[in-house]
Amino acid sequence: MKNILKLIMLLCTMFSVFASKTDWSKNIASTIYSKCTSCHHDGGIAPFSLMTYQQAISKKSAILYNVEGNNMPPYPANTTFREYAHQTNLSPEEKQSMIDWINNDVPEGDISIAPKPPEYTGNSIIKNPDFIASMSVYTSQAKSGGLDEYKCFVLNGINTNEHFISGIEVIPGNPEIVHHVLVYQDTSSVGDSLDALTPEPGYDGLGGVGSNTATLLGVYAPGTEPYFFPKGFGLRLQKNAKILLQVHYPAGSVDKQDQTTIRFLFNKDLNVREVKISSLLDHQNIIDGPLIIPANQKKTLHQRFVSPINASIFAVLPHMHLIGKSTKIIGITPSKDTIKIIDIPEWNFHWQMAYTFKTLQKVPKGTFFYSEVQYDNTADNPHNPSNPPKLVTLGEGTTDEMMLTFFYYTPYKAGDELISLENTGISTGISESQSFQDYVLINNHIVQSENAECIDEISMFDLQGKQVYTAVIDNQSSIELPYFNASYYLIRIIDKKGKTKTLPYMN
Repeated sequence: MKNILKLIMLLCTMFSVFASKTDWSKNIASTIYSKCTSCHHDGGIAPFSLMTYQQAISKKSAILYNVEGNNMPPYPANTTFREYAHQTNLSPEEKQSMIDWINNDVPEGDISIAPKPPEYTGNSIIKNPDFIASMSVYTSQAKSGGLDEYKCFVLNGINTNEHFISGIEVIPGNPEIVHHVLVYQDTSSVGDSLDALTPEPGYDGLGGVGSNTATLLGVYAPGTEPYFFPKGFGLRLQKNAKILLQVHYPAGSVDKQDQTTIRFLFNKDLNVREVKISSLLDHQNIIDGPLIIPANQKKTLHQRFVSPINASIFAVLPHMHLIGKSTKIIGITPSKDTIKIIDIPEWNFHWQMAYTFKTLQKVPKGTFFYSEVQYDNTADNPHNPSNPPKLVTLGEGTTDEMMLTFFYYTPYKAGDELISLENTGISTGISESQSFQDYVLINNHIVQSENAECIDEISMFDLQGKQVYTAVIDNQSSIELPYFNASYYLIRIIDKKGKTKTLPYMN
């Protein structure tokens, strides 16, 4: 018995010593900078900043509560079901380190080795866009204690030729109040007609933009980076199409102004593989519908869709409204293999996003997609917009519901499943076609070839496009890179002649 007690004491001591090694400078700052401060900075949409040690420790109770409860950083998908590219949730190790740090009196450590806080200037990542669309200045009407506002805006498109989009970036005009943005294109005049009903810019719209012919182009939520397709792929932007935005302004943003902008890069390749975004799981393939949820009831519905082609999937984007509770989607191939698509056990309308797979997902022709979607139309649902609960049916209004999942896909070609999507989520406006041969990465060192131009400056960017490191180089043939917690970065190299090149860097 004594030996068992000694062993327990030894293990506790070892755990305490291990936990005490976690401090702000060595561990926590890099996690907060990579996972939290894209929202939690001055001028960001979060209610407080976490840019400094003092700011972080002043909110340690809130951090502990939300980290332990998996509430923050917000990433609703279950990553034990399937992992995705550019995940913003904490890894199990990051979560435990954060908890240990707070439970051990938030040590600061050696501040001289702490990473520098990222800079949030509101500047674009796509530096040289091929097309820019901007909405008119709009003043939010979302009062404190009232309802959030969902406003749609009509932006001019391109009237000359159609193009294939290789990159799309949403730049909120006021990051303090823009919670999420859905970007559509539409060749009809429905948006203009709805916009003309009132003198102020925009028109109301929660579920969509009010047009059945509008097609999705992209999404934005705080902390997300621009979306880039791999080389050779593109999303068709139709000639004469208007750009339609649905923008979510939270309650309390009243009288604050916004002018959100969309920046596009076009694919210059002659042979572009077209990517489509379609709601393959929609209201037409609900197998136990209709979509009607009586008051004070919970309901589970299912969808089924059969793929008519061999396809390669880039990403999925589920969509419901406020009484949505959960969604889970799988695919069953003709050979009876299971493809895990997505599992969101706790749906949150305010944090809907596109989930990009790590590599293109091959889907054989004849694959059955199945969804199971749960709704909670009871008073126990804190997000229920009706009190007391009311009958809910299909529609685009606040008190209506929807049951959609958008798929980003293209017809399959041999080898697609080997195409990585993890290195396409960030750009610094640097040409990606430049050769990497003059510079190579060996472990954490940049080594330049004998004939390469000398390096003048290097910079590191994380997955949100934030510059996390920069240095001026003085005639060195080998440059050591610093270590950060995140796994993937982009290195920008500027040589003595001012030319730029890029390198992917994996920790």
